[in-house]
Amino acid sequence: MYEGIRSPAVHMPKTMNDLVSASTRFPNATFWAGGTFIMSRHDYYPTRESNDIISLGEVPELKRINRTDRYLEIGSMVTFEQMLTVGKQVLPGLLQTTLEGTATKIIRKQMTIGGAICTPQSRLSLPGTLSALQAEIEVKTCLGQKTETRWIDINRLYDRHGTLQLKKNDLVTRIRLGFERENFSSFICAGNPMINPEETVMLSFACFYNQAVINRFRMCLTFPTTMFLIPHEIDMMMHGTMLPLSTQQIDRVVRSIMEGVFSSNEHEIPAIQLERARRFVESAMHELNAQSLSER
Repeated sequence: MYEGIRSPAVHMPKTMNDLVSASTRFPNATFWAGGTFIMSRHDYYPTRESNDIISLGEVPELKRINRTDRYLEIGSMVTFEQMLTVGKQVLPGLLQTTLEGTATKIIRKQMTIGGAICTPQSRLSLPGTLSALQAEIEVKTCLGQKTETRWIDINRLYDRHGTLQLKKNDLVTRIRLGFERENFSSFICAGNPMINPEETVMLSFACFYNQAVINRFRMCLTFPTTMFLIPHEIDMMMHGTMLPLSTQQIDRVVRSIMEGVFSSNEHEIPAIQLERARRFVESAMHELNAQSLSER
């Protein structure tokens, strides 16, 4: 039907050892998780340079959800909808809200945790939320017939522009979350990162406080194709601050984050993204104030 077009070969490993072997034999192959992002690209197929595919769907180790005394560990092939079945008693509220606010139920049944984290061309909503929750990622590096395994902070997966920093022989296998729960969280998204990424803005925010004194203030602001901003200086600035925040303190947070937005981008930022970013941060601060006042 398409002259000169080669159909990609599909490899379907059944175990982690098979997966390591396949990734070593076919170093240029594409890892296939749920396929929701890849298949949405208009130029994926047909093409004259179709890479081979290594399907991850048959490896049981990547589909497990384990709970220990300290952590919730999630396999990278667990789907969004499967994650939601874990329940509100176990799942952090911010993660629950993010998963529920992503796509439709039909797509969530196909969309995997690992795929959402490792999409190379665009940042979706999940990485920002996992960053705000200080998640750790297990990365396996395939070195011939051996593997090297390490746990890293999810922030190390991306640079400030949101570019994925994994190497070709790296594979994300598990995500780890602690059981300490945020006192306040907010997830705000406008636009669709798959359809209009140049207009989309996503904010994930988690605040931990005790007796109205802030202990941790974790925020991640994401522009799908140009920015993955984690303002660490805000966390330090807000540590020990008493709630509710004053108007001056809110203005200072908004101003500091917007300065970070401008300094993190080398190109002109669409006005709609700038306005949404500013309003999202401001809105989250007022929501935090409202909750802290209601608890008095």
